[in-house]
Amino acid sequence: MEPAELKEKYVGVQVVMVTPFKKDYSLDEDGLRENVHFLLKNGVHVLHPAGSTGEFWNLTPEEHKRVIKVVVDEVGGRVPVIPGTGYSGTKQTIEMSKYAEEVGADGVLVLPPYYVVPTPEGIYQHFKTLSESIKIGIIVYNNPSMTKISLSTELLQKLATLPNIVAVKDTTRDIIDIFLHLYALEDRLTFSVGLGELQAPYFYLSGGKGHVSDMANFAPKHAVEMYNLAKKGDWTGMIQLHRQLNPYFEFVERKSRERNGMIWISIIKEAMKILGLPGWPPRKPLLPLEEKDVSELKAVLGRLGLTR
Repeated sequence: MEPAELKEKYVGVQVVMVTPFKKDYSLDEDGLRENVHFLLKNGVHVLHPAGSTGEFWNLTPEEHKRVIKVVVDEVGGRVPVIPGTGYSGTKQTIEMSKYAEEVGADGVLVLPPYYVVPTPEGIYQHFKTLSESIKIGIIVYNNPSMTKISLSTELLQKLATLPNIVAVKDTTRDIIDIFLHLYALEDRLTFSVGLGELQAPYFYLSGGKGHVSDMANFAPKHAVEMYNLAKKGDWTGMIQLHRQLNPYFEFVERKSRERNGMIWISIIKEAMKILGLPGWPPRKPLLPLEEKDVSELKAVLGRLGLTR
């Protein structure tokens, strides 16, 4: 897929897929294929395998490649497949991105370098070197909570001059920053809000065209309904749906504070297990939910009308 086409198709519900494992923590390729069919059957628009929710940081390079290839092959061109390929180092990022291009991915989702925080010029050179190394489109992934880097409007404007950078996945809790980025660059880049259904209504009201969803791993119909309501301009219906989903938002936020750590992936995988979908378990250092949390999650899913 040419970058210009990807820019136009990077809309709607963009699912950050979990990576399912077996009980022995090995990669569950059959489960991954099953999840692809489940998501496509329920009308999602873009698939992001091997992203943050897909535990890319918890995969060996060989596993990372298998996840990309399995999803690309299983989708067969029906929707854009844009795997996460970002690493701390430019060299590793280029190698994984080239692999994704070779096996037929439509684009790549790339974080700025993390762990060692480079200068803004270093970040620009990272993406420039990648842009010169592949022909497919690049989605810039702004995720300050993970990378400790918040991409400024000025830096995004500079990145937008690179020919195959076509979109931004903006995963920040600072919704003001999201709006500033959107308003400054919407004529050049496609923007997608990264915190899913929690922020999506406000983003769509401001002219956004898509939202990244982890909830869609187990509740794709809810995610697609939110996009469809926004597309129709049914803002009242969209806010009503947002309120209906609030028990889940509240559960994730509260449990994250209680556990004082990253727990959303464990929650998603537990929800998938409850609903009979491949996903569970998470790999260490992520841990399964405690039994009392599982019971509460079952009740939350029930309130959303989700049962096995």
